[in-house]
Amino acid sequence: MKTSVIRHRVADFLKSHAPFDVLATDDLLALAGSGRVKFHESEESIYDEGDSAGPLVWVIQQGRVEILENGRLRDVVGAGDLLGLERFAGSPVYRQSARTATDVILYAVDATLFEGLLARYEDLRRYLSAHFSLAETAGFGRTSWLDSPPPPESFLRARFGTTFPLTTRSAIRNMLDAGTEHLAIGEATLSADDLALFCHRNPARLLREIRSAQSAAEMIPLLNLARQLVLDGLAHAPDIDDCARIGTAVVAALADASIRLAESDLAAFDRPALPACWLMFGAAARCDLVRPLWPRIAAVYDDSDVACPPDTGLYFTALNGETASWLNAFGLEQTQDLWPEGSHPCMPLSAWETYFTSTISRPLEHDLYARREFFDLRPFTGNEAILAKLHAHIAAELDRHDLLIPLLANDSLSNLPPLTFFGGLVLDLDGGQQPAFDVSVAALTPIADAARVFALAGRRLTVTNTLERLAAAAHDLPAHAHIFTESAEAFRIALYHKTLAGGPQIDPAKLGRYDSRLLKTAFASIQRLLEFTSETFIPRT
Repeated sequence: MKTSVIRHRVADFLKSHAPFDVLATDDLLALAGSGRVKFHESEESIYDEGDSAGPLVWVIQQGRVEILENGRLRDVVGAGDLLGLERFAGSPVYRQSARTATDVILYAVDATLFEGLLARYEDLRRYLSAHFSLAETAGFGRTSWLDSPPPPESFLRARFGTTFPLTTRSAIRNMLDAGTEHLAIGEATLSADDLALFCHRNPARLLREIRSAQSAAEMIPLLNLARQLVLDGLAHAPDIDDCARIGTAVVAALADASIRLAESDLAAFDRPALPACWLMFGAAARCDLVRPLWPRIAAVYDDSDVACPPDTGLYFTALNGETASWLNAFGLEQTQDLWPEGSHPCMPLSAWETYFTSTISRPLEHDLYARREFFDLRPFTGNEAILAKLHAHIAAELDRHDLLIPLLANDSLSNLPPLTFFGGLVLDLDGGQQPAFDVSVAALTPIADAARVFALAGRRLTVTNTLERLAAAAHDLPAHAHIFTESAEAFRIALYHKTLAGGPQIDPAKLGRYDSRLLKTAFASIQRLLEFTSETFIPRT
């Protein structure tokens, strides 16, 4: 009778915590009755890194446990959290150590019985996978319109006489990358309108309408449509790749329309007969924008072959001012991002070359941290050959000077992820506690900063997207590819939560246990990326 009462008490506790809340009553009682209750005093070891994984899985009933890896504190866990899960990731030994920080009561359950439940409960598998890998989180949540079935074979064969090996997602991606509303497949052409008949969305046409809008009265409703289009596509974190692609394309189209209207406003002025290219810097260049935000853009005019007319700078300065006025009229709030000393949104190519020369050759004198995002630059309209010249100049300077990369690697440590969540609060690495955290500062920025270091070190100047930079680094360093792959998933999860929250502030008390677990795993992945960046590029003294 006493054993039965204990089993029911354990079952009631397990039922109140994920992932056990999905188990049927019989399975829950069987699991609760498979083990025993164990007590540990504070500062005791539950198991040590490298020990053989035993036959039990522990659930913390009360108390606080610290998780360590190579002697470093990696996590703090409490009531309802699981310990000793390494065996389910294929490891015969514990990869981390578990040490009590207070008096702790544990429920020990049979690992073999727990493993049998994994085969029957998808939510249980999903929760468990979030402890070890961020790459297996796809496929949960609502359905994105990007996963709508493509036009059926009968329609394609009747209209085009053939079928196409495509998905809605791949067709949209190809159209956006090519900047077109028509996708040539063999001798046939699939239009964005054809696709929209079945997925009920037409981002390619929406971009065209934004680019050609003539007034704020036209533009603001189009931007509202664009915001909803992206949010409807963001069903879960892996959708970030395509939703950020669409979101950044919206910002580029918006900026393009603003420049066109600004040029119309200045039609009475003589436009200098010099080739020019408009560039995006920072988050817009990295394609890290999901919602339309104020882009940092600059006009670069080429003075390398001919002398600039004396009023060239005045014209482009006026054009930039009018462009900003239109962006503001369209509802974008101007950010407070200041242009670092030595830079300006309207400079000739020669001035940009001087700017990068000084930055690369004397980074300590020129506030490298403030200038680092200017190494993320991407064209969106105008003569792209100008950027190719600037890239060649930057590459040559990087070959001549070797101080910038280690300093950028060191600067990537300026923003660190939190240690963990505990008791509804954010625990910082220094032991501080906060009610919320800025996911841009704590997750997106450090990943983007580290990815930039590897891109510049590999001279991949044309690769500006953070996820593409991480993929390139994984290709270059296959022995460490898992670090970059997990960091990419951490980036997707962080940007996903930022988008859903409508801003960067995240309150852990409002997160479900699964999302909380994912973010904690993401923090660990970011920390490993930053440690590897430091080990790779910062010389040891």
